[in-house]
Amino acid sequence: MQPGKTGNGAAAGAPMDPSKTPLFIIEILLLLVVGRSLGELMTRFGQPPVMGQLIAGIVLGHSILGAIWPHLENTLFPSTPDQKGMIEAISQLGILLLLLLTGMETDLKLVRRVGKAAIAVSLTGIAVPFVCGFALGHYLPASLVPGGNRLVTSLFLGTALSISSIKIVAMVVREMDFMRRNLGQIIVASAIMEDSIGWIIIAITLGIATHGKPDPWTLLKTIGGIAIFLGFSFTIGRRMVFWLIRWTNDNLKSEFAVISVILVIMGVMALITSSFGVQTVLGAFIAGVLIGESPILTEHIDEQLR
Repeated sequence: MQPGKTGNGAAAGAPMDPSKTPLFIIEILLLLVVGRSLGELMTRFGQPPVMGQLIAGIVLGHSILGAIWPHLENTLFPSTPDQKGMIEAISQLGILLLLLLTGMETDLKLVRRVGKAAIAVSLTGIAVPFVCGFALGHYLPASLVPGGNRLVTSLFLGTALSISSIKIVAMVVREMDFMRRNLGQIIVASAIMEDSIGWIIIAITLGIATHGKPDPWTLLKTIGGIAIFLGFSFTIGRRMVFWLIRWTNDNLKSEFAVISVILVIMGVMALITSSFGVQTVLGAFIAGVLIGESPILTEHIDEQLR
């Protein structure tokens, strides 16, 4: 075997195929142009731009382009792991930044004032769809029940119908300029609670699907992780975030130092929530809430982050 070669003959540390890089740029440009164009069109009808961007995804995906011209869709958006990984990386970063900014616009005093309403909305928004989905799974024909496990199917359908997409909810509320209103705070707070409860139900479902019964350790890890994370974040974590931002602002002179630290805080908190089986968006959102309360977070820093 020659030096610098791996077992399959590929050069160790070899760069990505250059022919794939232009395709990635084409994908980004196409998504930007179509998404922004349809988003602009929707604003002319009094709708939030995210509606147009969602429609753009449908148009460029399997539903329309893939059905009309599957070869073109496969050419533009190949299912190879490296191409999908690059798009996924950009989309995940965008989602985390969106939830960070949403958290920064969240007013905890206002949330406390509307807390009872948010809890009521969240529980109702979960209970009614979950019961309907669970009943649907219970009465499905046996031929439509995967693996013959009716309980897991019912739990899955109930969870799928009851969870809101916090990413879409946050974007709509922000674009409609509702974040500083009671209604906007209720919507975002209830969506966060629904998302967290949904992941607890998913942990139960996975335990049943894997072991034939709920996995106590996985369930305890998810519920306990959320409780510990929230308790730590709003006590010791709050002071740590405040101190870190203040120290960076007072001692570091490099460009965008505070912005870099804010992004690191967001990433670390997202990784923490991901480690106990909850979506990274919860960590990014709580990071935004804490950062938004920082006494030295100036309008200039906030604008740079946006």
